[in-house]
Amino acid sequence: MERIDDQASLELLRRANERFRRFFARFSGAPVLGTDEEVEALLQVEQSLQSVGALLDGRLQGNKSTAICDELAGYRTNLVRLRQELAIMQSAALSCRARLAMRQKHLQAAKAWCTASRATS
Repeated sequence: MERIDDQASLELLRRANERFRRFFARFSGAPVLGTDEEVEALLQVEQSLQSVGALLDGRLQGNKSTAICDELAGYRTNLVRLRQELAIMQSAALSCRARLAMRQKHLQAAKAWCTASRATS
């Protein structure tokens, strides 16, 4: 029975690591645009985090299987990189938000100028 659990754990870790690799390949260094593709990729990463998190109750870390230990080490590395990538994405999104707020202020000022200009014409 333990062998089946090990195999299922190994497959789950492999899928999670592959999902991370796809996420990094597609979005690392790319501008944050808030597209449906970005949101879907982040939701998939979140699903992987939750799935693997359910296994991290202590028994997986103590597993002696080389394959599981290797995948777990890769998962840890991916978590560190994900944290870095998410910080970069957050920073880019905040910058974009600030630019949009500034544009909104400019549009409101232009609207006010147009209104005042019409009133004096």
